[in-house]
Amino acid sequence: MNTMLHRAPVRGLAALRRLSERRPPEERCELCSARVAETHQHLVDPERRRLLCACEACAILFAHAGTATRYRRVPRDIRQLAGFEIDDVLWNSLAIPIGLAFCFRSSVSHTVLAVYPSPAGPTEAAVEEEDWREVAALHSALGTLTEDVEALLVNRVKGARDYYIVPIDECYKLAAIVRRHWSGFSGGDELWEQIRLFFEGLQERSRTERNALNA
Repeated sequence: MNTMLHRAPVRGLAALRRLSERRPPEERCELCSARVAETHQHLVDPERRRLLCACEACAILFAHAGTATRYRRVPRDIRQLAGFEIDDVLWNSLAIPIGLAFCFRSSVSHTVLAVYPSPAGPTEAAVEEEDWREVAALHSALGTLTEDVEALLVNRVKGARDYYIVPIDECYKLAAIVRRHWSGFSGGDELWEQIRLFFEGLQERSRTERNALNA
């Protein structure tokens, strides 16, 4: 009797431990349902502005797809822009209310869209073509942005001046961080630490893109 009473809570603790260690459901390719690794490819549906998880076999089908296809493959290259700076006057002309945003060209609206994260989710606004040309004229790499799948990511918060060309899924990852960790009126210390870690990770994975305009 004593042995049974002693072992019962141990079995219960073991069950709770197994439950807590269970992994979330495995992600699958949204085209063929094959299992995908934690780090995997993404496709964009430009019409619906939707990201899809994809296996390597499906993603490669869209590696060189044109705008006539429904999906476009998101690249993996991250480029930190050297010799690039948006001054305060030009930044203010873009009418983006915070110093954290990304800009990309949409093949659907045929405009450049500025998207900035918020506690309620991403908010977007069209950028005037003349203003965008002024930004793009500051660095040669901005003329190579692939519409729908690459963006100029800007971080000007808390004194930072970070400028990257990144895959669009990295931008929405940042938006998810803001939405998940925002607290109080100004975001809270945890949020800004997560944002710092996000950009630190970008820098570690990026290559420097020199500005041919300065050559």
